[in-house]
Amino acid sequence: MALQLGGRVLQSSADFVGVDLGTSSVKVAVFDLQGKTRATSTKRYPIELGESGMAEQDPDRWWGAVSEGLRDVASSGLGLDIRGIGFTGQWGGTVPVDAEGTPLHKAIIWLDTRGRDVIHRLTGGFPSISGYRVDKLYSWLRKTGGAPTHSGKDSLAHILYIKQNLPDLYRRTHKFLEPKDYIVMKMTGAFVGSWDNTVTLWATDNRDPYHVKYDDGLLKLAGLDGEKLPELVAPTEVAGSVTSRAAGDTGLPEGTKVISGCGDNQCSPIGAGCADDYRLLLYVGTSSWITAHVPFKKTDIFHNTATLPSAIPGRYFVIATQENAGNAFDFMGTVLNVPPKDKYKEMDRMALSSPRCARKLIFLPWLYGERTPIEDPYARGGLFNLSLEHGRNDVVRAVMEGVAYNTKWLLGVVEALIGAPERAGREGIVMSGGGALSTVWPQIFSDVLERELTVVGDPIYSTAKGAAFLAALGTKSLTLEQLRAMKPAGEVFRPQKAGVEAYMEGYHQFLEYYKNNKKSLKEYNRGR
Repeated sequence: MALQLGGRVLQSSADFVGVDLGTSSVKVAVFDLQGKTRATSTKRYPIELGESGMAEQDPDRWWGAVSEGLRDVASSGLGLDIRGIGFTGQWGGTVPVDAEGTPLHKAIIWLDTRGRDVIHRLTGGFPSISGYRVDKLYSWLRKTGGAPTHSGKDSLAHILYIKQNLPDLYRRTHKFLEPKDYIVMKMTGAFVGSWDNTVTLWATDNRDPYHVKYDDGLLKLAGLDGEKLPELVAPTEVAGSVTSRAAGDTGLPEGTKVISGCGDNQCSPIGAGCADDYRLLLYVGTSSWITAHVPFKKTDIFHNTATLPSAIPGRYFVIATQENAGNAFDFMGTVLNVPPKDKYKEMDRMALSSPRCARKLIFLPWLYGERTPIEDPYARGGLFNLSLEHGRNDVVRAVMEGVAYNTKWLLGVVEALIGAPERAGREGIVMSGGGALSTVWPQIFSDVLERELTVVGDPIYSTAKGAAFLAALGTKSLTLEQLRAMKPAGEVFRPQKAGVEAYMEGYHQFLEYYKNNKKSLKEYNRGR
Protein backbone atom coordinates (compact mmCIF):
# COMPACT_ATOMS: atom_id res chain seq x y z
CA MET A 1 0.00 0.00 0.00
CA ALA A 2 1.46 3.34 -1.05
CA LEU A 3 2.16 6.20 1.31
CA GLN A 4 -0.23 9.08 0.79
CA LEU A 5 0.98 12.67 0.38
CA GLY A 6 -1.72 15.11 1.43
CA GLY A 7 -4.38 13.26 -0.55
CA ARG A 8 -2.39 13.31 -3.80
CA VAL A 9 0.27 11.09 -5.29
CA LEU A 10 3.67 12.13 -6.62
CA GLN A 11 3.98 11.45 -10.34
CA SER A 12 7.38 10.37 -11.62
CA SER A 13 8.89 7.52 -13.58
CA ALA A 14 12.04 7.62 -11.46
CA ASP A 15 12.93 4.58 -9.36
CA PHE A 16 15.16 4.38 -6.29
CA VAL A 17 16.86 1.39 -4.68
CA GLY A 18 16.95 0.81 -0.93
CA VAL A 19 19.33 -1.73 0.61
CA ASP A 20 18.72 -2.84 4.20
CA LEU A 21 21.72 -4.78 5.56
CA GLY A 22 20.05 -6.53 8.47
CA THR A 23 21.53 -8.86 11.04
CA SER A 24 20.16 -12.05 9.49
CA SER A 25 19.50 -10.99 5.90
CA VAL A 26 19.81 -8.18 3.39
CA LYS A 27 16.63 -6.82 1.85
CA VAL A 28 16.93 -5.07 -1.50
CA ALA A 29 13.93 -3.24 -2.91
CA VAL A 30 13.09 -0.73 -5.63
CA PHE A 31 10.43 1.94 -5.13
CA ASP A 32 8.99 4.78 -7.16
CA LEU A 33 8.24 8.19 -5.68
CA GLN A 34 4.72 7.09 -4.82
CA GLY A 35 6.18 4.50 -2.48
CA LYS A 36 5.04 1.67 -4.74
CA THR A 37 7.21 -1.46 -4.52
CA ARG A 38 8.63 -2.25 -7.94
CA ALA A 39 10.99 -5.17 -7.21
CA THR A 40 12.38 -6.96 -4.16
CA SER A 41 14.97 -9.55 -3.17
CA THR A 42 16.07 -11.03 0.18
CA LYS A 43 19.29 -12.93 0.85
CA ARG A 44 20.26 -14.51 4.17
CA TYR A 45 23.60 -14.99 5.91
CA PRO A 46 24.72 -16.44 9.26
CA ILE A 47 25.85 -14.97 12.57
CA GLU A 48 28.79 -16.52 14.42
CA LEU A 49 28.34 -16.56 18.20
CA GLY A 50 31.09 -17.65 20.56
CA GLU A 51 32.53 -17.50 24.04
CA SER A 52 32.86 -14.33 26.13
CA GLY A 53 30.12 -12.59 24.17
CA MET A 54 31.56 -12.93 20.65
CA ALA A 55 29.21 -12.03 17.78
CA GLU A 56 30.72 -11.72 14.31
CA GLN A 57 29.79 -11.84 10.64
CA ASP A 58 31.76 -12.15 7.42
CA PRO A 59 31.81 -8.85 5.44
CA ASP A 60 32.47 -10.79 2.23
CA ARG A 61 29.22 -12.71 2.81
CA TRP A 62 27.45 -9.37 3.20
CA TRP A 63 28.84 -8.09 -0.07
CA GLY A 64 27.99 -11.32 -1.87
CA ALA A 65 24.41 -11.14 -0.60
CA VAL A 66 24.04 -7.45 -1.47
CA SER A 67 25.48 -8.02 -4.96
CA GLU A 68 23.17 -10.97 -5.60
CA GLY A 69 20.13 -9.05 -4.38
CA LEU A 70 20.96 -6.04 -6.55
CA ARG A 71 21.45 -8.29 -9.57
CA ASP A 72 18.01 -9.77 -8.92
CA VAL A 73 16.22 -6.42 -9.02
CA ALA A 74 18.39 -4.97 -11.81
CA SER A 75 17.52 -7.94 -14.05
CA SER A 76 13.82 -8.02 -13.14
CA GLY A 77 12.79 -6.98 -16.67
CA LEU A 78 10.49 -4.24 -15.34
CA GLY A 79 12.12 -1.39 -17.24
CA LEU A 80 13.37 0.29 -14.07
CA ASP A 81 14.71 3.83 -14.30
CA ILE A 82 17.09 3.80 -11.33
CA ARG A 83 18.20 7.31 -10.35
CA GLY A 84 19.89 6.54 -7.02
CA ILE A 85 20.57 3.98 -4.33
CA GLY A 86 20.42 4.44 -0.55
CA PHE A 87 21.72 2.23 2.25
CA THR A 88 20.60 1.33 5.74
CA GLY A 89 21.04 -1.57 8.11
CA GLN A 90 22.48 -2.80 11.36
CA TRP A 91 24.85 -0.42 13.13
CA GLY A 92 26.99 -0.32 16.24
CA GLY A 93 29.30 -2.76 14.45
CA THR A 94 32.92 -2.52 13.31
CA VAL A 95 34.68 -3.63 10.14
CA PRO A 96 38.48 -3.04 10.17
CA VAL A 97 39.73 -2.55 6.59
CA ASP A 98 43.07 -1.77 4.94
CA ALA A 99 43.75 1.11 2.54
CA GLU A 100 42.28 -0.93 -0.34
CA GLY A 101 39.06 -1.55 1.56
CA THR A 102 39.83 -5.23 2.19
CA PRO A 103 38.50 -6.56 5.52
CA LEU A 104 41.30 -7.50 7.90
CA HIS A 105 39.00 -9.33 10.33
CA LYS A 106 35.41 -10.44 10.52
CA ALA A 107 32.92 -7.75 11.43
CA ILE A 108 32.28 -7.39 15.15
CA ILE A 109 28.55 -6.67 15.24
CA TRP A 110 26.19 -4.92 17.66
CA LEU A 111 25.53 -8.08 19.69
CA ASP A 112 29.18 -8.53 20.67
CA THR A 113 30.00 -7.79 24.34
CA ARG A 114 33.72 -8.60 24.50
CA GLY A 115 34.56 -4.92 24.98
CA ARG A 116 32.54 -4.52 28.17
CA ASP A 117 35.56 -4.69 30.50
CA VAL A 118 37.48 -1.97 28.69
CA ILE A 119 34.35 0.21 28.70
CA HIS A 120 33.92 -0.26 32.45
CA ARG A 121 37.51 0.89 32.95
CA LEU A 122 37.03 3.83 30.59
CA THR A 123 33.79 5.09 32.16
CA GLY A 124 34.44 4.32 35.83
CA GLY A 125 35.98 6.35 38.63
CA PHE A 126 35.04 8.42 41.64
CA PRO A 127 32.64 10.11 42.08
CA SER A 128 30.25 8.28 39.81
CA ILE A 129 26.60 8.09 38.74
CA SER A 130 25.30 4.75 37.46
CA GLY A 131 28.90 3.58 36.96
CA TYR A 132 30.08 6.71 35.10
CA ARG A 133 32.66 9.07 36.55
CA VAL A 134 30.85 12.38 36.83
CA ASP A 135 33.21 14.55 34.78
CA LYS A 136 33.35 12.02 31.94
CA LEU A 137 29.59 11.56 31.96
CA TYR A 138 29.10 15.32 31.77
CA SER A 139 31.36 15.57 28.70
CA TRP A 140 29.59 12.76 26.89
CA LEU A 141 26.06 13.89 27.72
CA ARG A 142 26.67 17.56 26.94
CA LYS A 143 28.14 16.92 23.49
CA THR A 144 26.78 13.56 22.31
CA GLY A 145 23.49 13.15 24.16
CA GLY A 146 24.53 9.74 25.47
CA ALA A 147 27.44 7.72 26.81
CA PRO A 148 29.19 4.40 26.10
CA THR A 149 26.96 1.48 27.12
CA HIS A 150 28.40 -0.75 29.81
CA SER A 151 27.33 -3.85 27.89
CA GLY A 152 30.21 -3.28 25.46
CA LYS A 153 27.92 -3.42 22.42
CA ASP A 154 28.91 -0.05 20.93
CA SER A 155 31.37 0.57 18.11
CA LEU A 156 33.66 2.29 20.60
CA ALA A 157 33.85 -0.89 22.68
CA HIS A 158 34.63 -3.01 19.61
CA ILE A 159 37.48 -0.75 18.49
CA LEU A 160 38.96 -0.50 21.99
CA TYR A 161 38.70 -4.28 22.34
CA ILE A 162 40.75 -4.64 19.16
CA LYS A 163 43.23 -1.99 20.30
CA GLN A 164 43.81 -3.75 23.62
CA ASN A 165 43.62 -7.41 22.62
CA LEU A 166 44.61 -7.43 18.93
CA PRO A 167 47.21 -4.65 18.68
CA ASP A 168 48.67 -5.84 15.37
CA LEU A 169 45.19 -5.75 13.79
CA TYR A 170 44.64 -2.28 15.20
CA ARG A 171 47.96 -1.08 13.80
CA ARG A 172 47.25 -2.46 10.32
CA THR A 173 43.72 -1.04 10.13
CA HIS A 174 43.31 1.92 7.79
CA LYS A 175 39.69 2.65 8.73
CA PHE A 176 37.10 1.23 11.08
CA LEU A 177 33.78 1.24 9.22
CA GLU A 178 30.20 0.61 10.27
CA PRO A 179 28.53 -2.31 8.40
CA LYS A 180 26.43 -0.09 6.15
CA ASP A 181 29.40 2.19 5.47
CA TYR A 182 31.49 -0.81 4.46
CA ILE A 183 28.93 -1.60 1.73
CA VAL A 184 28.92 2.05 0.62
CA MET A 185 32.71 1.81 0.34
CA LYS A 186 32.40 -1.34 -1.80
CA MET A 187 29.97 0.51 -4.08
CA THR A 188 31.92 3.77 -4.41
CA GLY A 189 35.45 3.37 -3.07
CA ALA A 190 34.78 6.18 -0.56
CA PHE A 191 35.68 5.78 3.13
CA VAL A 192 32.82 7.77 4.62
CA GLY A 193 30.45 7.34 7.55
CA SER A 194 27.03 8.88 8.00
CA TRP A 195 27.07 10.91 11.19
CA ASP A 196 24.03 9.15 12.65
CA ASN A 197 25.82 5.78 12.32
CA THR A 198 29.05 6.90 13.97
CA VAL A 199 27.33 8.21 17.09
CA THR A 200 28.17 5.04 19.09
CA LEU A 201 31.83 6.00 18.91
CA TRP A 202 30.76 8.62 21.47
CA ALA A 203 33.26 10.99 19.86
CA THR A 204 31.01 13.34 17.87
CA ASP A 205 29.55 16.69 18.87
CA ASN A 206 25.82 16.27 18.17
CA ARG A 207 24.55 19.57 19.53
CA ASP A 208 23.89 20.97 16.06
CA PRO A 209 21.85 18.32 14.18
CA TYR A 210 22.65 20.05 10.88
CA HIS A 211 26.40 19.74 11.41
CA VAL A 212 27.69 16.79 13.41
CA LYS A 213 31.48 16.61 13.73
CA TYR A 214 34.24 14.73 15.52
CA ASP A 215 35.29 16.36 18.77
CA ASP A 216 39.01 16.32 19.63
CA GLY A 217 38.33 16.23 23.36
CA LEU A 218 35.99 13.25 23.07
CA LEU A 219 38.41 11.40 20.78
CA LYS A 220 41.12 11.86 23.41
CA LEU A 221 38.78 10.83 26.22
CA ALA A 222 37.88 7.61 24.40
CA GLY A 223 41.43 6.84 23.29
CA LEU A 224 40.53 6.84 19.59
CA ASP A 225 42.83 7.71 16.70
CA GLY A 226 40.92 10.11 14.46
CA GLU A 227 42.85 9.15 11.33
CA LYS A 228 41.45 5.61 11.59
CA LEU A 229 37.85 6.87 11.45
CA PRO A 230 35.88 7.64 8.27
CA GLU A 231 35.04 11.13 7.02
CA LEU A 232 31.64 12.20 8.37
CA VAL A 233 28.84 12.94 5.89
CA ALA A 234 25.12 13.68 6.20
CA PRO A 235 22.78 10.69 5.69
CA THR A 236 21.27 12.44 2.65
CA GLU A 237 24.66 13.26 1.09
CA VAL A 238 25.85 11.67 -2.15
CA ALA A 239 28.79 9.52 -1.05
CA GLY A 240 29.89 8.79 -4.61
CA SER A 241 28.86 6.83 -7.67
CA VAL A 242 28.77 3.14 -8.53
CA THR A 243 32.25 2.17 -9.73
CA SER A 244 32.87 0.00 -12.77
CA ARG A 245 33.87 -2.89 -10.53
CA ALA A 246 30.75 -2.56 -8.38
CA ALA A 247 28.63 -2.27 -11.52
CA GLY A 248 30.03 -5.60 -12.68
CA ASP A 249 29.23 -7.21 -9.34
CA THR A 250 25.74 -5.77 -8.91
CA GLY A 251 24.30 -5.21 -12.37
CA LEU A 252 23.61 -1.54 -11.59
CA PRO A 253 24.65 1.09 -14.15
CA GLU A 254 28.11 2.56 -13.56
CA GLY A 255 27.82 6.12 -12.32
CA THR A 256 24.53 5.63 -10.44
CA LYS A 257 24.49 8.00 -7.47
CA VAL A 258 25.00 6.37 -4.06
CA ILE A 259 23.56 8.16 -1.03
CA SER A 260 25.23 7.50 2.31
CA GLY A 261 21.99 6.59 4.09
CA CYS A 262 21.62 5.85 7.79
CA GLY A 263 21.18 3.11 10.39
CA ASP A 264 18.06 0.94 10.46
CA ASN A 265 16.62 2.56 13.61
CA GLN A 266 16.87 5.92 11.88
CA CYS A 267 15.61 4.75 8.49
CA SER A 268 12.64 2.64 9.60
CA PRO A 269 10.30 5.53 10.51
CA ILE A 270 11.02 7.28 7.20
CA GLY A 271 9.91 4.25 5.21
CA ALA A 272 6.84 3.75 7.40
CA GLY A 273 5.47 7.27 6.96
CA CYS A 274 6.67 8.54 10.35
CA ALA A 275 9.05 11.30 9.22
CA ASP A 276 6.98 13.93 11.05
CA ASP A 277 7.65 14.78 14.71
CA TYR A 278 6.40 12.53 17.54
CA ARG A 279 4.86 9.84 15.30
CA LEU A 280 5.77 6.57 17.05
CA LEU A 281 6.97 3.51 15.16
CA LEU A 282 7.27 -0.02 16.56
CA TYR A 283 9.67 -2.04 14.43
CA VAL A 284 9.79 -5.80 15.04
CA GLY A 285 12.63 -7.59 13.27
CA THR A 286 15.55 -9.63 14.62
CA SER A 287 15.62 -7.05 17.39
CA SER A 288 12.91 -4.45 17.86
CA TRP A 289 12.65 -0.79 18.73
CA ILE A 290 10.31 2.09 19.35
CA THR A 291 11.31 5.35 17.73
CA ALA A 292 10.05 8.79 16.69
CA HIS A 293 11.49 12.04 15.40
CA VAL A 294 11.74 14.92 17.84
CA PRO A 295 13.14 18.47 17.66
CA PHE A 296 15.37 18.18 20.74
CA LYS A 297 18.34 16.33 22.26
CA LYS A 298 17.58 14.52 25.54
CA THR A 299 18.99 11.58 27.52
CA ASP A 300 17.69 9.09 30.09
CA ILE A 301 20.86 7.44 31.43
CA PHE A 302 18.88 5.26 33.83
CA HIS A 303 17.07 3.45 30.99
CA ASN A 304 19.82 3.67 28.32
CA THR A 305 17.59 5.78 26.10
CA ALA A 306 18.27 9.04 24.27
CA THR A 307 17.54 11.17 21.25
CA LEU A 308 20.40 11.24 18.73
CA PRO A 309 20.97 12.84 15.29
CA SER A 310 18.53 11.48 12.74
CA ALA A 311 18.54 11.22 8.96
CA ILE A 312 15.96 14.02 8.79
CA PRO A 313 17.88 17.32 8.65
CA GLY A 314 17.53 19.27 11.89
CA ARG A 315 15.86 16.46 13.82
CA TYR A 316 16.79 13.83 16.40
CA PHE A 317 15.37 10.33 16.72
CA VAL A 318 14.61 8.23 19.77
CA ILE A 319 17.02 5.33 20.21
CA ALA A 320 15.28 2.66 22.28
CA THR A 321 16.17 -0.87 21.16
CA GLN A 322 15.41 -4.21 22.77
CA GLU A 323 17.82 -6.90 21.69
CA ASN A 324 15.51 -9.85 21.19
CA ALA A 325 12.27 -10.04 19.23
CA GLY A 326 12.11 -11.93 15.94
CA ASN A 327 15.28 -13.81 16.88
CA ALA A 328 13.48 -15.17 19.95
CA PHE A 329 10.62 -16.30 17.71
CA ASP A 330 13.03 -17.97 15.28
CA PHE A 331 14.98 -19.53 18.13
CA MET A 332 11.88 -21.11 19.63
CA GLY A 333 10.75 -22.36 16.23
CA THR A 334 14.06 -24.18 15.91
CA VAL A 335 13.89 -25.59 19.44
CA LEU A 336 10.34 -26.85 18.80
CA ASN A 337 11.43 -28.31 15.45
CA VAL A 338 8.79 -26.43 13.47
CA PRO A 339 9.21 -27.46 9.80
CA PRO A 340 10.97 -24.74 7.75
CA LYS A 341 8.30 -24.75 5.05
CA ASP A 342 5.65 -22.16 5.96
CA LYS A 343 7.29 -21.91 9.38
CA TYR A 344 5.78 -18.57 10.34
CA LYS A 345 2.27 -19.47 9.19
CA GLU A 346 2.49 -22.63 11.25
CA MET A 347 3.68 -20.75 14.32
CA ASP A 348 0.82 -18.27 13.90
CA ARG A 349 -1.57 -21.23 13.84
CA MET A 350 0.03 -22.66 16.97
CA ALA A 351 -0.28 -19.33 18.79
CA LEU A 352 -3.94 -19.05 17.87
CA SER A 353 -4.51 -22.50 19.35
CA SER A 354 -3.44 -21.24 22.78
CA PRO A 355 -5.58 -18.85 24.86
CA ARG A 356 -4.52 -15.35 25.88
CA CYS A 357 -1.68 -15.44 28.41
CA ALA A 358 -0.79 -18.96 27.20
CA ARG A 359 -2.30 -20.58 30.31
CA LYS A 360 -0.20 -18.22 32.46
CA LEU A 361 3.08 -19.24 30.83
CA ILE A 362 5.47 -16.26 30.57
CA PHE A 363 8.42 -16.05 28.19
CA LEU A 364 11.45 -13.97 29.17
CA PRO A 365 13.00 -12.65 25.94
CA TRP A 366 16.50 -11.70 27.14
CA LEU A 367 18.32 -14.38 25.13
CA TYR A 368 21.51 -12.35 24.67
CA GLY A 369 21.23 -9.75 27.38
CA GLU A 370 19.21 -6.56 27.07
CA ARG A 371 19.93 -2.99 26.00
CA THR A 372 16.74 -1.08 26.87
CA PRO A 373 14.67 -0.39 28.93
CA ILE A 374 17.39 -1.87 31.15
CA GLU A 375 21.02 -2.26 30.15
CA ASP A 376 21.88 -5.70 31.43
CA PRO A 377 24.30 -8.00 29.59
CA TYR A 378 23.70 -10.70 32.22
CA ALA A 379 19.94 -11.01 31.73
CA ARG A 380 18.91 -14.32 30.16
CA GLY A 381 15.66 -15.69 28.87
CA GLY A 382 13.48 -18.58 29.82
CA LEU A 383 9.96 -19.84 30.42
CA PHE A 384 8.44 -18.83 33.75
CA ASN A 385 5.57 -20.71 35.41
CA LEU A 386 5.94 -23.77 33.17
CA SER A 387 3.77 -26.75 34.12
CA LEU A 388 2.70 -30.14 32.79
CA GLU A 389 -0.46 -28.62 31.33
CA HIS A 390 1.53 -26.55 28.82
CA GLY A 391 2.19 -27.64 25.25
CA ARG A 392 4.06 -26.42 22.16
CA ASN A 393 1.26 -24.05 21.18
CA ASP A 394 1.42 -22.32 24.56
CA VAL A 395 5.18 -21.86 24.23
CA VAL A 396 4.84 -20.15 20.84
CA ARG A 397 2.15 -17.79 22.11
CA ALA A 398 4.16 -17.05 25.25
CA VAL A 399 7.13 -15.97 23.10
CA MET A 400 4.96 -13.44 21.27
CA GLU A 401 3.50 -12.16 24.52
CA GLY A 402 6.87 -11.98 26.32
CA VAL A 403 8.36 -9.82 23.56
CA ALA A 404 5.24 -7.61 23.76
CA TYR A 405 5.58 -7.29 27.56
CA ASN A 406 9.15 -6.06 27.16
CA THR A 407 7.94 -3.62 24.52
CA LYS A 408 5.31 -2.24 26.91
CA TRP A 409 8.07 -1.64 29.45
CA LEU A 410 10.04 0.15 26.77
CA LEU A 411 7.05 2.20 25.58
CA GLY A 412 6.62 3.77 29.00
CA VAL A 413 10.26 4.89 28.96
CA VAL A 414 10.00 6.34 25.44
CA GLU A 415 6.78 8.24 26.11
CA ALA A 416 8.23 9.71 29.29
CA LEU A 417 11.36 10.76 27.39
CA ILE A 418 9.60 12.59 24.58
CA GLY A 419 6.66 13.81 26.66
CA ALA A 420 3.95 12.82 24.22
CA PRO A 421 1.99 9.82 25.58
CA GLU A 422 -1.33 11.55 24.91
CA ARG A 423 -0.44 11.95 21.23
CA ALA A 424 0.52 8.28 20.94
CA GLY A 425 -2.78 7.36 22.51
CA ARG A 426 -4.67 9.60 20.09
CA GLU A 427 -2.82 8.75 16.87
CA GLY A 428 -1.78 5.21 17.73
CA ILE A 429 1.49 3.52 16.82
CA VAL A 430 2.72 2.43 13.39
CA MET A 431 4.16 -1.09 13.11
CA SER A 432 6.61 -2.48 10.56
CA GLY A 433 9.29 -5.17 10.21
CA GLY A 434 9.04 -8.91 9.67
CA GLY A 435 7.05 -9.40 12.88
CA ALA A 436 4.26 -7.31 11.37
CA LEU A 437 3.67 -10.07 8.77
CA SER A 438 2.18 -12.24 11.51
CA THR A 439 -1.59 -12.53 11.63
CA VAL A 440 -1.45 -12.86 15.44
CA TRP A 441 1.35 -10.69 16.82
CA PRO A 442 -0.05 -7.23 15.91
CA GLN A 443 -3.22 -7.88 17.92
CA ILE A 444 -1.16 -9.12 20.87
CA PHE A 445 0.93 -5.95 20.71
CA SER A 446 -2.18 -3.79 20.49
CA ASP A 447 -3.75 -5.44 23.54
CA VAL A 448 -0.56 -5.43 25.64
CA LEU A 449 0.39 -1.85 24.72
CA GLU A 450 -3.21 -0.59 24.91
CA ARG A 451 -2.65 1.30 21.68
CA GLU A 452 -4.10 1.27 18.18
CA LEU A 453 -1.58 -0.17 15.71
CA THR A 454 -1.38 0.53 11.98
CA VAL A 455 0.60 -2.17 10.14
CA VAL A 456 2.14 -0.69 6.99
CA GLY A 457 2.04 -2.46 3.65
CA ASP A 458 5.10 -4.56 2.74
CA PRO A 459 6.35 -4.20 6.35
CA ILE A 460 9.44 -6.34 5.80
CA TYR A 461 10.73 -3.83 3.21
CA SER A 462 9.73 -0.61 4.98
CA THR A 463 13.26 0.16 6.19
CA ALA A 464 14.62 -0.36 2.67
CA LYS A 465 11.89 2.03 1.53
CA GLY A 466 13.28 4.61 3.94
CA ALA A 467 16.71 4.21 2.35
CA ALA A 468 15.18 4.61 -1.11
CA PHE A 469 13.41 7.80 -0.03
CA LEU A 470 16.72 9.14 1.32
CA ALA A 471 18.19 8.45 -2.12
CA ALA A 472 15.34 10.43 -3.66
CA LEU A 473 15.94 13.22 -1.15
CA GLY A 474 19.71 13.20 -1.74
CA THR A 475 19.32 13.40 -5.52
CA LYS A 476 16.78 16.25 -5.13
CA SER A 477 13.98 14.18 -6.63
CA LEU A 478 11.97 14.58 -3.42
CA THR A 479 11.77 17.53 -1.03
CA LEU A 480 11.91 17.33 2.75
CA GLU A 481 8.43 18.84 2.95
CA GLN A 482 7.05 16.13 0.69
CA LEU A 483 8.77 13.42 2.73
CA ARG A 484 7.44 14.71 6.06
CA ALA A 485 3.92 15.00 4.62
CA MET A 486 3.76 11.28 3.85
CA LYS A 487 1.39 9.36 6.11
CA PRO A 488 1.26 5.65 6.97
CA ALA A 489 -1.47 3.48 5.54
CA GLY A 490 -2.32 -0.13 6.27
CA GLU A 491 -4.35 -2.54 8.36
CA VAL A 492 -5.45 -1.21 11.75
CA PHE A 493 -5.53 -3.28 14.96
CA ARG A 494 -7.39 -1.89 17.97
CA PRO A 495 -7.04 -2.99 21.61
CA GLN A 496 -9.69 -5.48 22.68
CA LYS A 497 -11.01 -5.01 26.19
CA ALA A 498 -10.71 -8.69 27.10
CA GLY A 499 -7.12 -8.79 25.88
CA VAL A 500 -6.11 -5.60 27.68
CA GLU A 501 -7.49 -6.89 30.98
CA ALA A 502 -5.97 -10.35 30.58
CA TYR A 503 -2.46 -9.06 29.90
CA MET A 504 -2.29 -6.67 32.85
CA GLU A 505 -1.53 -9.46 35.33
CA GLY A 506 0.97 -11.13 32.99
CA TYR A 507 2.83 -7.86 32.51
CA HIS A 508 3.01 -7.31 36.28
CA GLN A 509 4.48 -10.78 36.80
CA PHE A 510 6.94 -10.20 33.95
CA LEU A 511 8.34 -7.10 35.68
CA GLU A 512 8.41 -8.81 39.05
CA TYR A 513 10.41 -11.72 37.67
CA TYR A 514 13.21 -9.43 36.47
CA LYS A 515 13.17 -7.40 39.67
CA ASN A 516 13.40 -10.51 41.86
CA ASN A 517 16.03 -12.31 39.77
CA LYS A 518 18.31 -9.54 38.51
CA LYS A 519 20.96 -10.19 41.16
CA SER A 520 20.98 -13.95 40.62
CA LEU A 521 21.23 -13.55 36.84
CA LYS A 522 24.29 -11.35 37.24
CA GLU A 523 25.98 -13.76 39.65
CA TYR A 524 25.32 -16.78 37.47
CA ASN A 525 26.20 -15.21 34.10
CA ARG A 526 29.20 -13.08 35.08
CA GLY A 527 32.09 -13.82 32.76
CA ARG A 528 29.90 -15.09 29.91
